[in-house]
Amino acid sequence: MLADTDKNLGKLGFDEGYYRSFYENLLLREKLMEAITADVSPTEEQVWARHILVEDEETAKDIIKRLQNGEDFAELARELSADPGSGAQGGDLGWFGKGMMVPEFETAAFALEKSGDITTEPVQSNFGFHIIQLIDKQQRPLSADQYQAAKETAFQEWLTGAREEYAIEVFDLWMQRIPNEPNFISAATEAVAAQQTAQAESLATLEASVTETPKP
Repeated sequence: MLADTDKNLGKLGFDEGYYRSFYENLLLREKLMEAITADVSPTEEQVWARHILVEDEETAKDIIKRLQNGEDFAELARELSADPGSGAQGGDLGWFGKGMMVPEFETAAFALEKSGDITTEPVQSNFGFHIIQLIDKQQRPLSADQYQAAKETAFQEWLTGAREEYAIEVFDLWMQRIPNEPNFISAATEAVAAQQTAQAESLATLEASVTETPKP
């Protein structure tokens, strides 16, 4: 990896000491993330639900009454739902976990307890008014991508808290190097911006090389 990196970025003036420091920091971050996210569960509570979406509350209340009187949920969804995707499937939304639906819908769906339960009041969201029926609720395994995303989220939450707890400050020392003469400020600022852009591009190339290098 050092050899590949030197071949790609050596011409830009970076030396091996910088590469080693960069890779060391990456490895330390990986180890820290492993420790912080060790207790992140590979499963999560998910619900399997279906819904009927309509534009106004009165229509939603009328549908709830029809359901309470024994009419079939799937048939009403196919006939009345304004959601063309799920409506054609009888309102079926499949399995979903927290964070996948708008908050109002998610709260109402996860509050249902038993298979077949239906919300007794319309649930309003920015899409309209929903009538939701719970089909099933259980702990389900996360996919590899979902599990990695859950760990990333947990790590970022910890990192944000740590930065606040230890009052991390960032000092823009480069600004002290800008000349005070008015004629030079613009040129100096442009030079700094160009340097930062070049460094960002170099780091992006370096990170890409790390990502693309297969692990043994």
